[in-house]
Amino acid sequence: MKKLFCMLIVAMVTPLLSGCPGNKGSTAEPPSKFTPIAGDGRVMLTWTPNPSVDYWLFTATDPSLTAFNWTGLPNAHAYANVATPFYMCGLFNGTLSNGTLTPLPYYFAANGRTNGGPGGPSSPTIKATPYNAASGVWATSSTPSSSLDLYGVGYTSLTTCSNSTTSAAGSFAAVGKSGAIFTSADGKTWTPPTTVPSGLPDLYAVTGYAANLNNPTTPAQSWLAVGAGEASVYSTDGITWYDGLTYNPTSATLHSLTHVAGTGTFFAVGDNGTIVSGTVPTIPSNGIAWTTIITSGTTNNLQGVTHGNIYVAVGDKGTIVTSADSITWNPQTPTPATTNTLRQVTYFASSYGSIYVAVGDAGTIVTSKDGGVTWITQTTPIVSNLVGIAVETQLVYVATPVVDPSLGFISIAQLVAVDNTGNAYTSPNGYTWTSVPVSTGTTSTNATSLNALVSSGFGYVAVGNAGATVSAF
Repeated sequence: MKKLFCMLIVAMVTPLLSGCPGNKGSTAEPPSKFTPIAGDGRVMLTWTPNPSVDYWLFTATDPSLTAFNWTGLPNAHAYANVATPFYMCGLFNGTLSNGTLTPLPYYFAANGRTNGGPGGPSSPTIKATPYNAASGVWATSSTPSSSLDLYGVGYTSLTTCSNSTTSAAGSFAAVGKSGAIFTSADGKTWTPPTTVPSGLPDLYAVTGYAANLNNPTTPAQSWLAVGAGEASVYSTDGITWYDGLTYNPTSATLHSLTHVAGTGTFFAVGDNGTIVSGTVPTIPSNGIAWTTIITSGTTNNLQGVTHGNIYVAVGDKGTIVTSADSITWNPQTPTPATTNTLRQVTYFASSYGSIYVAVGDAGTIVTSKDGGVTWITQTTPIVSNLVGIAVETQLVYVATPVVDPSLGFISIAQLVAVDNTGNAYTSPNGYTWTSVPVSTGTTSTNATSLNALVSSGFGYVAVGNAGATVSAF
């Protein structure tokens, strides 16, 4: 009977609790310097590892947690053979009840074993409380050159979280005046790449992706930046950048980029309704294979583009054009119509519904809750020029989710917009917005002249004039 009991424990993936006979390994001490670092909807756990020890990690939202009692606790999980740093993502930033948000601490414990042996003693239980980064403090920093204005910022995920496919870490890139390019591993400290083509004009947008996630040796990155004239530059590692100038079939200035998830295709939009698509080559000398979209549905300058269940581009005079196949584009007219320039657009989808939100000059916000068919211009107190918008999942626990009256379905979105006067704004639905000032801290950076915003999935980075960068993580 004792042998059968041990077999059942193994089947429950908790051999460390059993001390079953027949194990060839042994117990080991828990990890030393076991430390949590809270973030937006996530916690990063670090420790000093012993290479010969296999560590198991346990978590729950109950302070009584140890390595041996986790199975009956709320929000309990266990992870075998973990390595540092260990990112847990998709955690709640709090519980919402009657309009009040209460922080929700998470507790962690770990133990060790060697050669498949039973688990050793539990580590001390540690605690971390995730939070909503967008509503917190936006910290300022700057690139090495304050003489170069930054016009675009992008992010490429390189690793995913241990318990989900959410981005855990990656690389940021910022571009700007006179072909400036800077990269950052954390969105705070920026360095110029090793090699950049000379004589580049202004660059206005940059984005990228990695085909081989969680592969630090060969992540297969593809970065692309576009700008004035027919400028384009690309990189396969973020370090060495190549000139893609001669491969763009149009001389129009390009203002915005999007990458189509699951493909190697980028779309760029620009002046005179220009829309082009291209791929970054794996062999740098091959250049970019650009294709021009013959008819975009407008001759107005396009300033922003995104891809969700459809393609959406926005621009001057309140222009919105959409496409189901990236080939045929159709103009859309928001209600009421606006003549203000729309600067950027983003997309969010969940099992409840989808939202497109575009932002622009004079506080203009235009939303679509029906897949891009109908667009509504919002009335807001914002009067400054909105220059960037991004979206993540709103990680708040609600016992009984409530239908959002503005959308007609449950919203789990966390929308963030920034303006050119140093403010951030948050919204759960694209209709109602709350202002969050961007702190200028003690630095001399010009955080009041922002030009672009990007989300990493766990935080936000905005860039602006005089090399300014601000971030919320």
